[in-house]
Amino acid sequence: MGESVAKLLIEKINSNFNAKSNYKNDKNYSYQVMLQDNLQQLSNFLVDKKEEFDFVIPKMKLNKNDNVELRERILNMTSNERKELGINKSTLWNIQKNLSEGKKFPDYI
Repeated sequence: MGESVAKLLIEKINSNFNAKSNYKNDKNYSYQVMLQDNLQQLSNFLVDKKEEFDFVIPKMKLNKNDNVELRERILNMTSNERKELGINKSTLWNIQKNLSEGKKFPDYI
């Protein structure tokens, strides 16, 4: 994976990880705080501070930004870049075709 693609991936993960959702006591918390809370509860359970462990996984809503920079990078992706990322040739072709027709990114991007 190239450095620029890795950077985009990290940015995407960070924006979703910092998103807030309804958690305990019907309050909104970031997914990062929820993960920390679950890990703290797990550690308390493992060291016998707690008898039970209630792992709470809230419904996660991911935000997808259809930005021009990413669209251009996909449209101009070379065969070598595609191979480096492990993207199938026909998959890239279909994504590029849809993007060139003005359609939005597929759900898996």
